[in-house]
Amino acid sequence: MADNQASIIIVMGVSGSGKTTLGAALAGALSFPFIDADDLHPQSNKDKMSQGKPLTDADRAPWLVNVRKVAVDTSHATLQIKARRARAGVVVACSALKKSHREVLRGERAELDLRKEPKDRVRSEDGGVDLKGEEDQEESVGDHQTVPPQPLSASSPRLVTFFVHPSGPYNVLFERMTARGSHFMKAGMLRSQFDTLEDPTDTGETGIINVGLEGSLEEQVRAVLEELRAVGATPS
Repeated sequence: MADNQASIIIVMGVSGSGKTTLGAALAGALSFPFIDADDLHPQSNKDKMSQGKPLTDADRAPWLVNVRKVAVDTSHATLQIKARRARAGVVVACSALKKSHREVLRGERAELDLRKEPKDRVRSEDGGVDLKGEEDQEESVGDHQTVPPQPLSASSPRLVTFFVHPSGPYNVLFERMTARGSHFMKAGMLRSQFDTLEDPTDTGETGIINVGLEGSLEEQVRAVLEELRAVGATPS
């Protein structure tokens, strides 16, 4: 990993997939800060989900922008103290169900395209932090606008985003959700999330690490760390 590079590792997936548990364990193994994106939902989103109402992209838009901003700010903070650390970055647990959601979280898109719900359009305050290869491309925003990435100086921090996707059969995830009755996300909403999910292995995205639910938490963490080391996201 380069001296001025930090990794944003987002553990994604539907409810019940164990993304928060895996994310926290992965953060501990890497000595990274951990962010649970559920904590960043506005109260209106939490209230809606607790009533069994699925979120729309209009609900998610400002939340995703905020998750990206908090992840970027936290990664920058770890870079500032990297002299006392072996590595820099942050781990985030976030559903990131659609490709467009993941584009916002990578910094490739400043906002969701909400042409069907234009009153809820939200623009990112991220400032266009660059990711791997981002300096050579333009970022699509909405229908016609593009945001050219800011040029990198020799000292510019470089943020590289990876997605870890724990996934399994619907019935297994439903059983997991019904066992955790205290969460504001109700088990009955799992079908809606499954229907919304755009599996990153089917969308041509890169930087994806798939994890099955069969292994123990320790086995999952070990498998993810091996994949991250293979692509240079963490030191060997």
